[in-house]
Amino acid sequence: MKDLTRGRIEPHLLRMGGAILVSMLAGNVFALANLYWLGRLGPEAQAAVTLAGFPMMLLLTLMPVLSVGSGILIAQSVGAKDRDRADRIFNEAFGAALLFMLAFGTFAWIERDAFGRMLTADPRAAALISTYFRWFIPSIVVQLPLYLIAGALEFTGNVRIGTIAQTATVAFNALLTPALMFGWFGLPALGVAGTGLAAFLACGTVMLGLLVYFQRRSAYLTLQPAIWFSRPRELWGALKLGLPTGMESGVLALYLLAIALILRPFGAADQAAFGVGQRIFQAALLPLMALSSATCVIVGQSHGAGLPDRVREILRRALRVAMIVAPLLLLALELGAPWILAAFTDDPEVRVAGTRLLRIVAITVLPSAAAYVIFAVLSGQGNTRASLFTQLVYAGVVVASALLLSRLPGFRPAWLWIAMSAAGFVQAGMAVFFLRRHAGRRDGAVAPLAAPAELGATS
Repeated sequence: MKDLTRGRIEPHLLRMGGAILVSMLAGNVFALANLYWLGRLGPEAQAAVTLAGFPMMLLLTLMPVLSVGSGILIAQSVGAKDRDRADRIFNEAFGAALLFMLAFGTFAWIERDAFGRMLTADPRAAALISTYFRWFIPSIVVQLPLYLIAGALEFTGNVRIGTIAQTATVAFNALLTPALMFGWFGLPALGVAGTGLAAFLACGTVMLGLLVYFQRRSAYLTLQPAIWFSRPRELWGALKLGLPTGMESGVLALYLLAIALILRPFGAADQAAFGVGQRIFQAALLPLMALSSATCVIVGQSHGAGLPDRVREILRRALRVAMIVAPLLLLALELGAPWILAAFTDDPEVRVAGTRLLRIVAITVLPSAAAYVIFAVLSGQGNTRASLFTQLVYAGVVVASALLLSRLPGFRPAWLWIAMSAAGFVQAGMAVFFLRRHAGRRDGAVAPLAAPAELGATS
C-alpha cells in the first residue's frame, strides 16, 4: 500500500501513470501481436478474430462493474486508513467475480457457433470465429479475477505487481501464440485456435502466480474464501459505483458491433481495416488512459481522506499533463498511420482503408485528453454516472448518423469516421458540463473548470 494523500502530485501521477501505461501497453502489444500473426494467415482469419472481439467485449463488461466500483471504495478506505474495510470489499468483489464469470462464460461458450453466424455472412469466417472462441472464451473467464486482483492492488497504490503480472501474460502469449498457431517447436499447428489456447494458458499461469502472491503475511489485501460465500456487506456499494462503468463498456461494445455490422456490405477488407484501425487508435490513447487511471486512484484516496483542496489541485495538474501529451499523439497518428498499418497487414486494401480511418479520427485525441481527466476526477469521488451518460450520447450520435448515412447513395466508411470525430468533441463538451454541475453541488470537491485557454497555464 502507498499513501497518495501526501507529497507532490506530479511525481505521483508520473510514477503511477507510467506503471499503468506499461501494463496497458503490454495488453495492447498482446492484441496487436495477435493481429500481426493473424495477418500471416490471411484477411479472413484477421477479420474473424477482430469481429470475435466485439461480442467478447460484452462479456468483459463484468470487469469494470466489479473492479472499478470496488477499487474506488478500496482507494477511499485506504485514504481513510481503514484496512479491514478495504479487505472486505476486495474479497466480496472477488467471490462475486468467480461466480458470475463462470455462468456468463459458460453461456457464451455454448453459443459460440451462433455468434459466428451473426457476425459475418461469410461461412468460412463464421467457422473461424467459432473455432477461435473454443479456447478464447475460457481465457476470458480466467482474466476477470486476474484483472480484479491487479485493479485492487492498483487502487491501494501498488502498481508494481499488476505491471509484472500483465507483462508476464504478454511474454507468455508472445511465445505461445505463433508456436501454437504455426506449429513451431514440434507443437501442432492449430491456426486461429492456437491464439485462443495461448491466451488461456498464459492467463491461467499468471493467475496461479497472483494467488500465491496473496498468501504472503505482509500483503495489504488478503484472499479470504470465507468472505466469498458469506452475506455481502460492501458489494452493493461497489456495484452501484461500478455498474455505470460496466454499462459504459457494454455501450462501447454494442456501438463497435453496430459499426462492424453496418460495414458488412463492404466485405472483409473494410471490416478488418476497422478492427485493426480501432485497435491501433485505442493503443495510441493509452498514455491518456494511464493518466486517467492514476488520477482516479489519487483522487479516490484524497477524497477518502477528506482533502477537497488536494482534489482540485489534482484536476489542474492532470489536465496540464494531458494537454502536453495529446498534441504529440495527434502528430504521431497523422504522420505515422501508413507505416503503422503496414506492420499489421500485407493486404493493400486494408492498409489504405485503415490509414484513412486513423487520420480522420486522430483529431479526437485532443478532446479525449480533457474528457479522460475530468471523468477520472469525478469517478474518484464516486460519480461514475456522468461518464456513462456521455458514452450513451456519443454512441447514439455515431450509430444514428451511421444508419442515416448508410441509406444515402455513394455511402463510404469514411463518412462514419467523420461522424465519430464530431461526436468526440460533443463528448468533451459534456465532460465539462458534468464537472461544472458537480462543482456546483454543496458537496462538490472540484471548482468550476477554467476556460480552455487557461488549461495549460501554470498555477
